[in-house]
Amino acid sequence: MEEGRNVMIGILGILLGLIVIVFPLISVFTVNAIAGIGLVFVGIWILFKSLKSNSIAAGVAGLIVAVFAIMMGIVFIGDIKAFQFFSFIALYIVGFFLVLAGLESLISGKGIKGKGVGVLGIIIGIIFAIIGTFAANQLVLAALIGAFLIIAGIIELIAPEIISQANISGDKKAKK
Repeated sequence: MEEGRNVMIGILGILLGLIVIVFPLISVFTVNAIAGIGLVFVGIWILFKSLKSNSIAAGVAGLIVAVFAIMMGIVFIGDIKAFQFFSFIALYIVGFFLVLAGLESLISGKGIKGKGVGVLGIIIGIIFAIIGTFAANQLVLAALIGAFLIIAGIIELIAPEIISQANISGDKKAKK
């Protein structure tokens, strides 16, 4: 049953990725609206939690976060540019922290493995920053989302076979 579920998730990922790439503006608007609705619901949940808080400071902080989340959710529902802006900024932030983590690993890492992880972190961080530059365009953002879905779908289809082959190889070695 688990293998059948992986196949369905893989096929669904590939199909959704293709839809996002073929119909980019509709796809970005849909993701935008879903993210906005999700933020509104999260804001409402935080609002109720803040009203039940025993601490006044935690309640006020929760109330501020709830109002901000609800407002951002409403903005996301109606404004693709806002969603695009925050996606754009998030890629820069992630890239910045990957470069910092890479530098830290490069400086403090021992051996080739530690240094290699550091260089990889720096390279991937720079790639994130470059992608952030292009994510300002809705079509590029949709293509990135679509590519991610297609790759994730392919991995879902291939991963069970790779894992089972590794288990078979491991079992043969263990028997010897």
